[in-house]
Amino acid sequence: MNFLTNIKRMKKSYYRSQKIALGIFLLVFQCMGFGANFNVSFYGGFNNAAHSSVTFSNASTSYGIADGKYSVNGWDGESFESPIYYGYRLSMNGLKNTDMEFAIDFNHSKIKAKRLPGNLRRLEFTDGINTLTLLAIHKLHSITTIGTELTPYIGAGIGIAYPHVDVEGAPATGGKTYDYQSTGPAYQIMTGFRHELAESWKMFAEYRITYTPMKADLDGGGQIETDILNNQVSVGFIYFFQQ
Repeated sequence: MNFLTNIKRMKKSYYRSQKIALGIFLLVFQCMGFGANFNVSFYGGFNNAAHSSVTFSNASTSYGIADGKYSVNGWDGESFESPIYYGYRLSMNGLKNTDMEFAIDFNHSKIKAKRLPGNLRRLEFTDGINTLTLLAIHKLHSITTIGTELTPYIGAGIGIAYPHVDVEGAPATGGKTYDYQSTGPAYQIMTGFRHELAESWKMFAEYRITYTPMKADLDGGGQIETDILNNQVSVGFIYFFQQ
């Protein structure tokens, strides 16, 4: 039964990813018809999630943990362990002579419980919280410091979280969840600055906060809920497509 359930989830995930990809490509081609300017960003960095509790329900039989809210004593980010923290972003400038930019951002960060609640053997999202968000970015007036011109910006966005849920129940229960799930919305706010390196290249550094209220199903029965407030520092490069 668990095998058939996983197959169904994989099919749903595949079709969902195809719809998202198709929507992105349609958006890109439509905007190109209006002469929009595009750039693509790649970045790395690290994350540190704030303390939060986890709530289990209907998992006492399958995972050996009673219904209720538990502390995990914080989360480890493990940003530099494989798979490392990373992300990429496709951005489109707004109307001419404006300072607005719109972007689709994929971000991979992970967390692992510092303390396991109950008798659980594993509780982590180490193959990624994985957020896909639509961002609005406002570029501010450039400043010059120590002979270097910097362009600050602020941004905010909303999207979805698609984490890899990794939970193992107490010994002898056999409960195990190890799959990707759509667990709810993702919200982001950010600030950063850019510096031009060449005609088509810029580098950037930014700080963002991502909030993901997650509710996931457990294989064999039960649910887990938690709210993740994820602090992130990113550094990367931007390539601008010339028209």
